[in-house]
Amino acid sequence: MNIKEFCEYVPGMTRALAAQLRYTGKGPKFIKPSSKLVIYRRSDVDDWLAANEHISTAELR
Repeated sequence: MNIKEFCEYVPGMTRALAAQLRYTGKGPKFIKPSSKLVIYRRSDVDDWLAANEHISTAELR
């Protein structure tokens, strides 16, 4: 999925936040086939979302 599709797929995601997550390495794996194109595999996004699943805010400390 391209960046627009990624932002639509993940609630609250913006292009700026996606860029920050790529920069810090805290987002899903991505593919950069050219200097201006970033794409994501849906399975990588789903895996990243599952890895960030929580049942309590207390566990985030």
